[in-house]
Amino acid sequence: MSALRVFLSGVASASHLIYVGAYLDARLRAGDAITVVCLGFSRFLGQQHVDLDTVRRGLPAHPALRVVGPEAGWRARRGEALLYLAVGAPGIKPWLRLKRANPLRHLHCVVVDEGLGSYGDRRARLAAIRREGGRGWRAALRAGVVSTAQHALADERWALYRQAGGDWQVDPHIAAWFRARQAGAADGVRRLYFISQPWVELGQVDAAQYRALLDRLADTARAAGLALLVRPHPAEHRAKYGDLPLDVSDGPIELSGLAATAAAVTGFNSTALVNLAAIHGRPVFRIALPALAGVEAGLAPRQRSLLDAFLPAPLPVGDLAGWLAALPGDTR
Repeated sequence: MSALRVFLSGVASASHLIYVGAYLDARLRAGDAITVVCLGFSRFLGQQHVDLDTVRRGLPAHPALRVVGPEAGWRARRGEALLYLAVGAPGIKPWLRLKRANPLRHLHCVVVDEGLGSYGDRRARLAAIRREGGRGWRAALRAGVVSTAQHALADERWALYRQAGGDWQVDPHIAAWFRARQAGAADGVRRLYFISQPWVELGQVDAAQYRALLDRLADTARAAGLALLVRPHPAEHRAKYGDLPLDVSDGPIELSGLAATAAAVTGFNSTALVNLAAIHGRPVFRIALPALAGVEAGLAPRQRSLLDAFLPAPLPVGDLAGWLAALPGDTR
């Protein structure tokens, strides 16, 4: 058994911990004894959605794994291998600080998925930063720095989706980790599961327009003999959902038994939509919303290729009724 000290950065949501957990699970299976040092947490729309307890719940429950906070410091102990595990892209400042704190020690840098953004390019990342409020030269600089760090500092990419000969393939170990972590049993209700995203909060879609979309989804589901269930994004204001039923179960969408067993899933271009189709085999309807045409146009070629590999082409919500009518009676 070898000792490994892992410095973790970039965690902004519980979904990131699935990828981190899959990597650590592989190392634990290889016989490593691991200490994870959480260097801090990233924010989304100015809010922090995870903490140290979230990390501990999201990682493997294993006697050879210990999770500590930043108070543990930046140095690896004698006899420990040194690893920097970053979500999405390595942070240049943490990488440099780890090098300074551990002179003459080899620093291995592994990058895990942050979601669909991991498959984008500098232009797509800049568009995402601007949607989140970034402006001017600072946004352009940040996008350039992140893209450079991805290529210059990462020694290993631990990705759920990989291209081989032009075709996209799902990493079997990470997919198995997703399935093993699924929580909650199916209750026999046939549902249309809608994965929401904070487009209203990001200023991309008018609130009244989004509410009209939700009402239309509820009516369409009801006419098809399905119950609509909405999964809100953690950064959304839930008041806009009114009395619509919500899936507010703990953890990422992909680990929700209600999502993994839904009769059908709908949404936009979310990472969870791809994962539910590719990992859980759910029938998926991708909504084309005119207000999001700019977001769609800003996708990087690899992002578009990945979406098209596992999802149908986006269609107007008016086509949903016909699509639902063509589904088999039992899609489990």
